[in-house]
Amino acid sequence: MAVRDRNEVIGRSGLVVLHVAVGHKASVEIREPRDALTLTRKVNGVTIQVVQDPNFTTLKTAQTLPWGAIRAQGPEGLEVRYRIRTRGDVTGDPEFD
Repeated sequence: MAVRDRNEVIGRSGLVVLHVAVGHKASVEIREPRDALTLTRKVNGVTIQVVQDPNFTTLKTAQTLPWGAIRAQGPEGLEVRYRIRTRGDVTGDPEFD
């Protein structure tokens, strides 16, 4: 169980992996910049899903077997500040306005 704040910079590919989960639930919420990115999930290591909310998404435990990932797509050089919640700290609801 953990809550971690992180920063990443979007690379030349326009895509950055924000979190990889193996066998546990997780969520990612974008702190800054809000509404400027596209979030996707790679479920069970294979299926890519675009999520509705550009600022928040979760992975259920079943979606992370063998592994799942949450990714952000945006312009190169953009700095992304975000919060990761794992296991028992996943609330299922966005925390930031």
